[in-house]
Amino acid sequence: MEILKAKETDIDDIERIYEHIHDEEENGRAVIGWIRNVYPVRRTAEDALSRNDLFVMKEKNEVVAAAIINQIQVEEYKYARWRVEAEDSEVMVLHCLAVEPSKKNKGYGKKFVAFYEDYARRCGCSSLRMDTNARNTRARKLYQKLGYEETGIVKCTFNGIPDIQLVCLEKDLDAEEVKMKCPYCGCSLVGYRPIPKECPKCHKKFEE
Repeated sequence: MEILKAKETDIDDIERIYEHIHDEEENGRAVIGWIRNVYPVRRTAEDALSRNDLFVMKEKNEVVAAAIINQIQVEEYKYARWRVEAEDSEVMVLHCLAVEPSKKNKGYGKKFVAFYEDYARRCGCSSLRMDTNARNTRARKLYQKLGYEETGIVKCTFNGIPDIQLVCLEKDLDAEEVKMKCPYCGCSLVGYRPIPKECPKCHKKFEE
């Protein structure tokens, strides 16, 4: 399993995952709050690709999940009651995490969030923010289990979807001990803030 920056050749697979999630919702097998032909759509992935902030998880060369990771805080975040004070440059945001429904219960969502946290550390960001629909109880339970705190609910039209109760969540990486080792030589990176872009011992660069 690997997580890496998406390429143009991945867009069809990402769109297919979006469509499969819409199928699940429309058939009553999932409650997420997304709407077909509104959000997410192929253009969602294409726009993220053009910004270079679209990521995919691949298992045996098959795209099994996708997400957008960047420092863009949506307008609705202005109305959230964030408990951690942080400059915009210190905030990393996870958007539109989508896991192929046929691959659920394999821990892919949890692994993607772990990647997001490590990516934020490498970029020097200690404040993590994300959102989900209040109806998406499965995602809310996962994020809370992973240490994210719900800071409030913003009622809004979000990504073209009306009457959304947007749950805002955050996590402060500075409140945690960094438990990361160099994947090449195994040396501990505990105590480094931000996580360096290369190992201070073997000097090999970490992949983004």
